[in-house]
Formats: sequence, C-alpha cells, structure tokens
Amino acid sequence: MRYLSLFILLATIVACNNKPMDHFVIRGTIPGAMDSTEIILAPNGRYNNRIATGYVINGKFELQGKAHEPVYCRLSMNNQDIIDRKGLRNENLTKYAEIDFFVENGELTFQTPHIDSLPESFWRYDIRKEKNYMLKGSTTQDIFSRYQQQTIPLRHNIRTLDRAYMENSRIEDFKTLQEQQIKLENLTKEFIKNNRNLAVNLHLAGQLKKEPFTYDQTYLDELAELFVSYQDTCAALKQFRQDLQKAKVFVQGKALQEGEIITPDGKKESLLSQLKKDRYTVIDFWASWCGPCRASFPHLREMYKTYGEKVTFISLSVDKNEKDWQKALGEEKLPWNQYLATPELSKNTRDAYNLTSIPTFLVIDPEGKIIFSGHNSGELETTLETKCNI
Repeated sequence: MRYLSLFILLATIVACNNKPMDHFVIRGTIPGAMDSTEIILAPNGRYNNRIATGYVINGKFELQGKAHEPVYCRLSMNNQDIIDRKGLRNENLTKYAEIDFFVENGELTFQTPHIDSLPESFWRYDIRKEKNYMLKGSTTQDIFSRYQQQTIPLRHNIRTLDRAYMENSRIEDFKTLQEQQIKLENLTKEFIKNNRNLAVNLHLAGQLKKEPFTYDQTYLDELAELFVSYQDTCAALKQFRQDLQKAKVFVQGKALQEGEIITPDGKKESLLSQLKKDRYTVIDFWASWCGPCRASFPHLREMYKTYGEKVTFISLSVDKNEKDWQKALGEEKLPWNQYLATPELSKNTRDAYNLTSIPTFLVIDPEGKIIFSGHNSGELETTLETKCNI
C-alpha cells in the first residue's frame, strides 16, 4: 500500500508538471546576426499589435508572450538602427528578414543556418528561402510548414511571373500566371480537405478569397463545404462564414445599377443608356490624380483597337474637381467615350460594387449584368478573350 501511495504521489507530480503552458517561449538561433538586432513578433505583420520583442545577442534571442489560440505571426528583424548609430556605410551589413509561422503556447525553438539564408523583406523576399528555417514545438506550425514546403516551387513561379508581367506587360506572362494561380488554388483546397487543423485551414481559406465579380455562387459554396464539419465554437470560423455571406452580394451576374454621369460638355446622361444589348461593355473607373490609372491607358488603347468594334468602352472618372478631369482628358486624348461620375454615383458604386481602389475595370454582359471586376488590365484582356468569346 505504501508503494502504491508513493506511485500515485509521483504520478500526480508528473501530471502537474505536464500542464499545458499558459504562455510561449521562443528560443532562437540566428548565426551571423549582428548583436542588438531587434526582433519583433506581430500577428499577421501588424507591428502596432506586436506580442513580443527582443534582441539578438551572440546569435541568439528569446521571446515570451501569450497566445490564447494558435496565431499566424510575422517574425521581423532589422539592424538598420545599429548601422545608423555606428555610422557604418557597408550595405552588405544591413540585414532585413521576415519569417511567417504559427505561434502557440509552449516551448518553441527557432533555427536557421545563417541570417543570410532567411527570406528578406518586401520586393527582395525570396520564397525559396522558406525551406531554410524551422520552428519546433508548435503542432500547428508543423502542419503549415508542410503546406509551405509543398508549394514553394509553385508560389515562386507565380511571384516570378507576376514580376515579369509588371515589368513587360506581356499578356502571355499573365495568362501563364493565371494558370499557375489556379493550380495553387486547387492544391490549397486539397490541403484543407486533408488536414484538420482549423487555424491553418482558415488562414489558407483566406488566401482563396477573390475580387468581387470574379467568382460565382458555386465557388462560395465550395469554400463553405470545406468547413461544414466544424462547429461554430471559434470566433474566426464564425467570421469566415459571415464573410462568405457578405460575398454573395458580389457574385457574377449582379445587375449594373443606374446613375447619372456627366459628359465633357457638361450634360447629364444615364449610365445604363450607354449599354448596348448586342455587346459587352467595359467601364474603366479612374481619376486624373491616379498614376496607375493613367499608366494603364496604353494597354487600354491596344485593347480598344482590337475589341472596339465589338465591345463598348467607357471611362468614368471619380475626380471631385471637374477642371482636373478636363485637363487630364486634354492630355490623354482617349478615343472612347469619357464621363465624370456624379458624387452620388461615386458613393453608390463604392457600396454596390465594393469599389475601394482605382483603376477598377468592370465588364458588363449584353444583359446588363456584371461578370468581372478587377484592377489589372492584363486580367481584363484575358476576360475579354475567354469569357466574352471575342
């Protein structure tokens, strides 16, 4: 009996010591990192909401904080302040790095061979370097890491094609880019189906969201089906389902709404009267002060030459100052019809079409229904080629 009591006591002590931690500790090793390099851990890269900060000393760092549930975070490091304070001019000493992973309470370990092997920031981010670091101790990150590693070649190819299109505007690059994006979309959906980690799956589902009027109800139903077996016990899951409900407002096939537009000579006309029942219509929302809008005009001119006899082109400015609009018209001399949106129409389009940035292109079918919305002229051209069968 005495031995039994002792066994129970020891088991109780072990059980107490194995209680889940109510916080996390990340101990990291980054060879080559300059001493006093700042480390910032923030959810989704929102630096104003950082959950832990620290500094590299002798190639190591330690961060502590709390995560009530697995959180997708960005670990950022930057030694620019040290470079500036010491007056160092060698650009090779400047190190920026950004690493994304899931954090959850417990003992976590971050490892990388060298700071130069980590992905850098912004436009210098190299997806292929995601294989050069590891965060141990998080089961959620273990699953997400599998997704990262499986998709590195595809995501790198997409990023390369996107950059190539931005530099050269070759429509062939954009078509290939779209094909690769569809492959990644399908792979992501399969990964969600085959893994039951809700935090990872919701994060990946967020990447499957599309621009208004580039999806139909069937697509929304497919996303909802990915989570049909989960219970509404998670605020993030509830929010995801609410977002799907809101997205129904912007499915392809919504009718273009009426509104007043102003001609260059000051007359008011009906927007819907510009549509023709025997052809598609492209509406280009722009403004005189919008650099990307005006940069898209050369490509629009080429599309107008190709499709102008079969498609109606309309540019609709959201300028608040009519003189600025008139001045831009004189500079651009666009060959299709130009109009200025009234303040009421500008407000209504923001709400009705989720038009939050420009340029935005809408494609309207012969029945007056919206079948596409986007900000990229390459995407617009592929839509005219494929969906409109032109």
